[in-house]
Amino acid sequence: MKLATVILYRCLLILLLPAAIISFGFVHFLQSRGEESPIMVNLTILPLSNYSSTDPEAIENFDELTLPLKRAGRLFLVEAIIDGESGNLVFDTGATGLVLNRTYFRNHACIECGPSNGITGTTGNIANTIARDVRIGGLQFQKIRADVSDLSHIENRRGVKIIGLMGFNMIKSFEIVIDANQNELHLYRIDRKGNRIKSDEQIPVQDHIQKIEPWHPVLIVKGIIAGKQLNFCFDSGAETNAISNHAPKNVLNTISITRRSGLKGAGQATSEVLFGTMNDFMLDKTSLNEMETIVTNLDALSEVYGVTIDGMLGYNFLEKGIITINLVKKQFSVRYSKPATS
Repeated sequence: MKLATVILYRCLLILLLPAAIISFGFVHFLQSRGEESPIMVNLTILPLSNYSSTDPEAIENFDELTLPLKRAGRLFLVEAIIDGESGNLVFDTGATGLVLNRTYFRNHACIECGPSNGITGTTGNIANTIARDVRIGGLQFQKIRADVSDLSHIENRRGVKIIGLMGFNMIKSFEIVIDANQNELHLYRIDRKGNRIKSDEQIPVQDHIQKIEPWHPVLIVKGIIAGKQLNFCFDSGAETNAISNHAPKNVLNTISITRRSGLKGAGQATSEVLFGTMNDFMLDKTSLNEMETIVTNLDALSEVYGVTIDGMLGYNFLEKGIITINLVKKQFSVRYSKPATS
């Protein structure tokens, strides 16, 4: 499979795997009606068989922790200090680990480097380094592996200092509660059975619970459109949802197409995608309608990660309620913030 094909689908979300070959580029939509274009960070890394990494281990000096989430457009940010450099990390469940912005960490020692390719060709190099001290609120790591690449395009678009990306593996040992409407990320320390070590509050009843497979390199959520069960990547770093243009015809017929948009990467070339609204998305028997989406090719995503990827769930999905992820119990659950249609 050609790297260029991988880059095309990855323009829709931030996704990171340990590797030495990386694709990176800023992606935005060229709107014909003057609307603000959603940001997607294009970050594709192809795994190598001789490259291995371990998940970062947090210094657990708390039983429960709340991290405030700031917003820049539809991106969620957390404040952090990394090796003395303070700023914001993009909170991204689609990324696996820590990514540092080369602008602020160019002097860090490089462990290994690889070529970086954008949507229209080579855009630079990726460096692998060690972050000696990472502090994200009360969450702390020491001497963890990180990738270093150029994230200046996010800063330029949103006018906020971005020192990196905070990936899913940094917090997956906790029970994770994402409350987008209250702009809060809650982390709970859990035991070997996945139960919270200590909590002063009663755990609310969830409206939807489904089993997840934690061994996938991406978090897969099962959704239903037109009566067909589909696999969706859950990605808090995506400013809009996505659906595969190779989905069954009856699935695509439920999408209300509002316009065509140009998908532009770090180079000069532009490819066309469809922009519209999901009208028939369901979790179990509950309808979650009027979520913005892009229709594009996701075949390469399925090939790289060894699982069929039919779509992606981003910002619009997060707004629907409070998301809880517990990998020990293999559970993904939602408590809806507003009455949903059953």
